[in-house]
Order: sequence, then C-alpha cells, then structure tokens
Amino acid sequence: MLEISRRDARRQALAGLIDYAGLFPPASLELESAVAEYRAARTGADAWLVDRFICPAGRLVDLARVLVATMQPREAAWSLVVTATPEEVRLVSDFATELGRSARIDVVEMKLPEGATSARLADLLATFDRVVFFEVPWQQSVGESLAVLAATRESSSRSLGAKLRCGGLTADSFPPVPVVAGFLAECARHRLPMKATAGLHHPLRHTDPVTGFTHHGFINLLAATALAHGGADVTTLADALNETEAAVFDLGPGGLSWRQHRFGADSLAAMRRELFVGYGSCSIAEPVADLTTLGILPVGA
Repeated sequence: MLEISRRDARRQALAGLIDYAGLFPPASLELESAVAEYRAARTGADAWLVDRFICPAGRLVDLARVLVATMQPREAAWSLVVTATPEEVRLVSDFATELGRSARIDVVEMKLPEGATSARLADLLATFDRVVFFEVPWQQSVGESLAVLAATRESSSRSLGAKLRCGGLTADSFPPVPVVAGFLAECARHRLPMKATAGLHHPLRHTDPVTGFTHHGFINLLAATALAHGGADVTTLADALNETEAAVFDLGPGGLSWRQHRFGADSLAAMRRELFVGYGSCSIAEPVADLTTLGILPVGA
C-alpha cells in the first residue's frame, strides 16, 4: 500500500476535508446503513480524508441507540456535527447525555436566523458551548451576513464560522460563481472559518448529464480558497471556481497549482487551519474514486 506522508501537500490540503452526510439527500440512507458506511470509512485506507459524522438533532436519540448497540471493542468515540434549529440547539447538552461515551458533539450547524444581529446571535450562543457554523442565505447579501458573524465572534469570543450551501436537488439551489467567490473573499477578509455543503461530490466543476445542473468542484473550491487566503481578488477566485480543465490543476506532494498560481504544503496547511474547515458530502467513495482517477491519490492510498 502506498502512503501519503504527513509532510505531503496532498495531506495538508485534503486531510479531514470530508464530513460524512449519508443521512442527507441525495443519498438519504437509513440510519443503520449510514452508521455502517461511516464506520467503514473511518477505519479504512481513506480514513485520513474523513472527519465527522453529520446528524440532524432530531435523529440523535436514534443514533445513540444504534451506536450503543454496534460500538466495537476499543472503538474511538465518534465526533459529530449536529444540524439544528435555534429551538433544538438549546437541548444540545441533553442530546450529548443520550450519546454517552459513544460519541461527542463537537460542532453545531444551523441556518443564520432571519434578521439576525450580533446581539441576538450572542444571546443564542449563550445557551450552548459548542463550535457553531451558521449557514448564510446566499440569495441575500452574503457580505452583510458575514459581517454580522464576524462582529458576533469578536463580541462573544466564541468559536464560530460561516457555511455555504453549494447545491441541492433543484437548479436554483446552486449559487452562482460570483456569489461563491464573494463569500470566500469576505470570509478571508474577516478571518472567518468556513464550511461548504451539498453538490460537491466531484473534484472539478462539471455539468451533471442526468439533471443538467452545473456543480461546483471541491478542488476548484480548495484552489479558490487558497487564493482568497493569499489575498487574491474576487475575479481571480471566480476564474478558479469556473475552471473545468483538469490539466490546469495539479495537486501532488509538493503543492497545489492552478495555472500560474502555486501553493506549497505550509500555505495549504495554514489555509485549512484558518479558513477552509471542510465540506459535507453524502458520498466518500465518489470523491476518492475521482481523486484516484486524476492521479492525486495513489491506488491504495
């Protein structure tokens, strides 16, 4: 088996990039199947690519039941991302008790409440103590939403970030490239950690032959975020997000490059640590297969 060393730029760019969202569309797996798939992923050859298991707050009691019944001897506790409403998030501690030693809730994700202000968000955050990522409504002013989050983080001293939904089951669920570019630029400007979700199963921007929807690619997103982290302008970010030619990307042991731009292992590590936390995907097999086909992952990595 070939291994990717910890100094390899591919590891800096991709380690823990994927939060597993098998319970969510389009996979929408049964709980037992999602648990089995994530368990296999977190113990398999590609485990270094995978981070947390994403679970809706309303499914936590069922998840606790399944985990308690199926936990393997000496299996490490699961790290969870919980998606919740403002009403549900107040019960996070109770949910954590149900999980016992089988899992811990490390991150909460929720939609940014309509009309949110820094004061209102601070009041909400005072009801629980987890890291939180607020999904911003990209159909409205992304800049205003991110400014509120940045102000809230500063005033509350809480660990929080922004989340962008990059796709869905309808064509209008996919944010236009200029919106994504603006989101990345503003997150970088505010030093606001960000996550993404939906529609990012494949590395490069492409049009799905079945639905006709044009999807963002997670390698495009990585490159554009690296550019944003380095201070590139929004036009350059948009160009990277729009790129569909695999030949102009390269991610290898020495770094990530897109056309004339190149980022070494250290800058990729800083970008992942400070800006791009990761993205949710209901598939792990598809990203791994595509990265292997592109030659980014060696066979059996």
